[in-house]
Parts: sequence; C-alpha cells; structure tokens
Amino acid sequence: MNVKVGDKVRFLNDVGGGTVVKIIDRQSVMVLNEDDFEVPTPVSELVVIEAAADNNLRNNRSSVPEQNPKKQHIDNNNADDDSDAEEPAPTLTDIFYPMVATDKENADYLREYLAFVQKSNHQGFDIYLINDSNYNVLYSIVTTDADECSESEAVGVLEANTKVQFSTLSMDSVNLIPAYTFHLTFYKKGNFKIKEPLARTIELNPVKFYKETSFVKNEFFDKNAMMIALIDEHAAADSIDNMPEKEFKKLMVEKIKGEKTEHKEFKSGKAIQSQIVEVDLHIHELLDDFRGLSNSEMLEIQMRKFREELDNAMRKGIKKIVFIHGVGAGVLKLEIRKELDRMKKKLDYQDASFKEYGYGATLVRIF
Repeated sequence: MNVKVGDKVRFLNDVGGGTVVKIIDRQSVMVLNEDDFEVPTPVSELVVIEAAADNNLRNNRSSVPEQNPKKQHIDNNNADDDSDAEEPAPTLTDIFYPMVATDKENADYLREYLAFVQKSNHQGFDIYLINDSNYNVLYSIVTTDADECSESEAVGVLEANTKVQFSTLSMDSVNLIPAYTFHLTFYKKGNFKIKEPLARTIELNPVKFYKETSFVKNEFFDKNAMMIALIDEHAAADSIDNMPEKEFKKLMVEKIKGEKTEHKEFKSGKAIQSQIVEVDLHIHELLDDFRGLSNSEMLEIQMRKFREELDNAMRKGIKKIVFIHGVGAGVLKLEIRKELDRMKKKLDYQDASFKEYGYGATLVRIF
C-alpha cells in the first residue's frame, strides 16, 4: 500500500486513526492520532481513508512505496516534468542521520527517560522512550517476564529532542509488568563528543501504578506521567559539578549531621512510634525466582512474611504498618484480614490511603 505524508488513516488492529506526519522507513510511518500523540505504525496495519490533497502531495518529502513497485518508463522528452513520478524512498543516510532540532540548553548532556502516560480512557498506559538530548539514539528495547523469557520490544533510531511511543500497558497487565532493558547508542552527524553506550534494566513495582503521586507534571506531555530517568547528565552536572566547593563541603557536613541526628532519634524510640512502616507482599519482592511454585505455596510465603513483619512491628513499638498486597483476585487480602480479625484486642485496620495505594493495601494500627 502506498502511504504518504498527509494521508488520513485508520488502524486495522486498534480503535481510531489519525494523519500520517512522517515516513520512518519502507515499512513504517509516524501517525498523529486523535489524542495528538505521534504513534509509530507498520504500513501493513493501516487503511488509507482519505488521501492527501494534490497540493499537499507535491510538497511531501517522501512516501512509502508499494511492497513490489513496478519500474516506470520515463519519456526523455518529459524528463523535467516529475509531477507524476514517485518520490524517492528514504535512504539509510536519511534514516540514521535525519535533520534534527538542537537545544542549546542540552549542550552535550544526555537526558533519556522512560515514561508511562495514562490513556484517556483510564484503561492502561502508553509507554514512551524520550530522547531529550542533541544526540540521535540507536535503541533496542527488550522485555523480560517473570519466567525470564525475553522478547525484543522495539528497535530503531530516535532523533535528537524527540520521543517515541514504543508500547502500551493495560491495567489488567500491570501486576505482570515485565522488566525493560534498554541498549542505547548515542551519535551525531559530523564532529561530536563520544558518549559511552548505555545498557540499563528497569524493574518497576506494580504498586507505583496505583499511586497518584507516581505521576507528576513534566515538560514532555500535557498530562501527568510516571517518569523514570535512564540517564540525566544535566541534573548530575547541576547538582554536583557546578556546585561551589564551599557549598559542596557544607552540604556533606549537613548530610553527616543529619544522619547522626536521625540515628539518635531512631534509638530513642520516638521516631519508631511515629513512623509508618511499608511492607510489600508481592511475590516478586519476596523471591528472586518463584518459578514452579503453586499459588498456595506463594500464598504461604506471603503470609509468613506478613506475620514476621507484624511481630517485628509489635516488638519494636511501631504503631502503624501498611501491608501492600495488590488487588488481583483478593485472596491475599482476605487471608491477611482473617488473621487481623483474630487480633482485634491488639490492633485495628482499614484500607490504606487510596491516593497512595489504590485498593491494594491495608493500614494496621497497633495499640
């Protein structure tokens, strides 16, 4: 199928559509969807519902040719009249060395982020890789599930000072969120300062997706997003390298004093009584490898951890403790509350803050 910039399209395997705003390569294009997000999409998953106007077609820089294009004979007498000729497909140079916009504030600093943006229907999240630097990025993203099965999620070139949506996450899959491994190589056209390639794996606690405070205002989206820095040389430079020596020494002295003061207060028992302890009972937080365990065996491990932490809190004089059990089928939450009901003379409990934990946690107050 011949797709050009400006064509209005519909998604074959998803709801909605948009307008083609960029040709990525022979097989894929960038579509500006109905929510004003740019989404990379294979040409094979699009249907053109309205071709670009003739005057726009003449201004297109490139197009995606047919999968098996036929060579066209060009009459030498009309060689100068190329109004009906197909635009040339982008070359490897176009793909790997695109025309980019630079940001003087970014200089030679690298700022790369993983971002989760909630969908407008609140049924999941769009996942982005953000390149807020003056370098192009050759990227590979691999996901690894709980069974240590890895799969290539996305590969490509991300232009300087741009972002790309590379995946989505449904609310039903939040508790099974995989680990994301990023391999990033940074380069520019012409002379530039060499940067070491980045390899980093991000493992996220599902509880974060139920906390409103996990999603913050940012400079990349019109709505709050969960932002995870893969690398931020600009922030590191601002906080350490650009700090005057006297101020740096003063900061270190205050840090050491603060640690000593906190240690003394902790020993006094006052801080212990006022603090709220948080215990995450998700099985992946308790075990590095839980393959082969049945549901009942995992539940027993989680309940054993629950009892240990509750006993420790009572022994140390802690008055409040939050057990994060998640939503799921509610089995773990039910078992926890059965045991708490048998201890009503020593404690009471309620749902923890919905703003912080959603429906996935229980706050226990110890008398």
